[in-house]
Amino acid sequence: MAAIEKDIVPLRPTGNMERFNIIRNHVKFYNNVQVSATYTIPRSALPSPDLASFTHLIHSALRETLQSQPILNVVIEDEGTPQPKWKRAETIDFRELVNVTEHDPKSNPDAWLTEGHKEQLDRVDEIPVWRVRIGVQASALSATSTTLSFVLAFYGHHAIADGVSCGVFHKTFLDAMNNVVAKPSSITTSPLFRPSSSLKLLPSLEEVAPLPISIWFAIKQIIKAFFYNPVDPKNWSGPPVASSLPTITPNLRTFSLGPAQVTWLLQKCRENGTTLTALISVLTARKITEMHPSYSHVAGVIPFSFRKFSGHSSRAMGVFVSSVTPYFASERNPPRGYISCASTSADEPNQTNNELWESARQTRHFITAGSASPKNQMVGMLRFAPDFKGFFLGLFGKKRDHAFEVSNIGVVDGGLGGSEGKASFDKVVFSTGLCVYGDPFSVLVASAEGGELTVSVSWMSEVTEEKEGVALCQYLEEWMSGLAEERR
Repeated sequence: MAAIEKDIVPLRPTGNMERFNIIRNHVKFYNNVQVSATYTIPRSALPSPDLASFTHLIHSALRETLQSQPILNVVIEDEGTPQPKWKRAETIDFRELVNVTEHDPKSNPDAWLTEGHKEQLDRVDEIPVWRVRIGVQASALSATSTTLSFVLAFYGHHAIADGVSCGVFHKTFLDAMNNVVAKPSSITTSPLFRPSSSLKLLPSLEEVAPLPISIWFAIKQIIKAFFYNPVDPKNWSGPPVASSLPTITPNLRTFSLGPAQVTWLLQKCRENGTTLTALISVLTARKITEMHPSYSHVAGVIPFSFRKFSGHSSRAMGVFVSSVTPYFASERNPPRGYISCASTSADEPNQTNNELWESARQTRHFITAGSASPKNQMVGMLRFAPDFKGFFLGLFGKKRDHAFEVSNIGVVDGGLGGSEGKASFDKVVFSTGLCVYGDPFSVLVASAEGGELTVSVSWMSEVTEEKEGVALCQYLEEWMSGLAEERR
């Protein structure tokens, strides 16, 4: 026994960002983040055309995925304390983490994905903090076609995965699936997996990333967070945070652009010196101020990957993210520090796109400047927070910080165009379950290499009216499709 215990590698402490997210889930202020992908695999990968064989195939690919991604093998100990800990799961039972449902992969995913967002990531000290939801048609399992399609949605606790990492899960799972397809003898009927005692977690963001904070930046942020933060009466950010813990009802609407549309839209962005994320941010701010004309200011939040500073590889799973906060104004001549999101009047139709592209360029410059250095990042401020739980509970009844979030995880390579007889995926959807104090709207973007680009718009019934969420989604689809169809 002593020899066995000596071989066990102790897990590193939780990082500040990880603790922030662990305690946020503990007080039920947040639930999960999700990326799904629609897979196509050769039917020959199934030992027999039934649900049991399909489930064994999924479990076998997951087994290999977990061997490649250490963070998927942990549970959380002392979740509700100031110092929660990672603990290696002794045995993982995929039956507790994987839910196979009857669902047509070609159908609209909105309601199906929303069901997964409603599932709580609980029992964190017993089972890992992620779930996999799979949609497949029973009739397709016994069909005579040479391939089988299914959709797999990965829901992760934000302490183990940011949006990019959820996409990394799919790239890792795809590699694992292709290994299983190439070697059918590796398929096992056991749903149990025992993590290696030599499992070693990748370093946290704070362990490897420089996070310098100037004294004046720190003082300013501490004053805003705990003492005095003046309210801009022109700023709209939705209703205040509820005075007590509400029941959250998530809503999700998505739309997709085809490969040709994506190519043209990205070309338009390049021609106008901006990015898709910046363009979507301006369009979102514009629509919100149109829906709330008595307010002229809105703030957005735009997450960006911190991997360029932390050194984590493009195949690492964890939470390696920071964000920037641009401010938008519906005035033609906005105040200092604001970017105009003004809509052009009906008698000046030719100016519409010129103003839009100029605002998108300004937004791109703001994002570039705010993400150019690890210095004075909000993620670096977490080390000064004495009590995360007290911070969250202190948000009850307060004004929300932002009107919206725009997060783009970019292109996820699903192996399209690869060799025949191999697994691949397309139709990537990025979405979030939102949070109690969260922004009224979340606009999340993901693309499949060589496939579609999908935009999801999420909101909470307790915060945002359905008609507004639907209107924003339709507005973004109309504008993005329209710009993609423009020809020079």
